Amino acid sequence: MRIVDVHCHLESSEFDGALDRVVDEARKAGIVALITASIQLQQWEVSRTIAKRFPDVKFACGIHPWYLNESYLRRIDDLAEAREWGAVGIGEIGLDKKISNTDFDLQMQFFSRQLAVAREINLPVIIHCRGAFNELLSILRSEGVPQTGGVVHAFSGSPEIAADLGDLGICVSMGGTLTMRNSKKREMALREVYPDRFMLESDAPDIPPIQAKGGINYPHYIRYSLAAAAEILGESESAVADQTTRNAARVFNLHIPQ
Repeated sequence: MRIVDVHCHLESSEFDGALDRVVDEARKAGIVALITASIQLQQWEVSRTIAKRFPDVKFACGIHPWYLNESYLRRIDDLAEAREWGAVGIGEIGLDKKISNTDFDLQMQFFSRQLAVAREINLPVIIHCRGAFNELLSILRSEGVPQTGGVVHAFSGSPEIAADLGDLGICVSMGGTLTMRNSKKREMALREVYPDRFMLESDAPDIPPIQAKGGINYPHYIRYSLAAAAEILGESESAVADQTTRNAARVFNLHIPQ
């Protein structure tokens, strides 16, 4: 079984001094590639260094809406070098109306600028969105997406929003929330995007599955999310793993070992 974890944060302090073990456990769980996504400007080089250290780790660079500073705007143009750095995506970027410490107009400015760079160098976008799907769809429709598309990670929207994103070439990924089985909307959204527009993620060290509630989330816990997705879809785990791996390889141009 081959699994791709399209969204995790190996840069996180929770993994300090433990990356060899974390990546080894991921491999043993069948994970053949992990995409670690920076969330702060200061993490870009960290993400790059981790990917150089582990051949099965890929990386994306971006500035998350929680960590914006107006002074960082001048650095966004540096992302035009992301493909040369070896990045497979621009992210984690996005919009979040459920936080109050970052001005939403500034969020939109950062998102549009980073989206423009992704279009320019044709790398897929990795998007965070909470409470702002209308604004997200509006920007994507008016400004356009990279030809390679992208993914909204930790997707929490409706099946209708998932369909609208799909029309724009944007996939969705889900992780630990699938194991909670407390949302018919989430299950309907999963059925909307499967098979061609769904990917698996861990979001490690965040959002652990119900089996690890209250603890640190590790990439290999993605197996719990895979099992939940397979049950919801009425598919075998191997079928869902293979399909989501093909989707990830297509969007992020990954070369997955046979």
